[in-house]
Amino acid sequence: MVWLLEECSGLDYDIEVFKRLETMQAPPELQKLHPLGKSPIIGLQTPGRTEPIIMAESAYMFEYLCDHFATHLVPKRYQEGKDGQAGGETESWLRYKYFMHYTEGSFMALIVQQLLFNSK
Repeated sequence: MVWLLEECSGLDYDIEVFKRLETMQAPPELQKLHPLGKSPIIGLQTPGRTEPIIMAESAYMFEYLCDHFATHLVPKRYQEGKDGQAGGETESWLRYKYFMHYTEGSFMALIVQQLLFNSK
């Protein structure tokens, strides 16, 4: 996610690392930010808000940051003259969306399985 933060125009950021407990649970400081102890998370401070917007789930954070700060990373959605039409999307945009959801829905399960089987 750090590479994406570097791609975001005009976005200053700080990185804070939270070490998991020996039980693999989130430390209290992380649970204060996200009740489920999800990681990674982003806290986005915006004008007019006293508290940051807290986001979890990698694909959601990626899409949000790209929509607001890194639009150059998102392929053009529609073919010429087909704005808003089902089936009018570009191949590159369909591939972008597919792989965005593949990583969360299919690939992440394999990574978690590997983590569980290789943990002490």
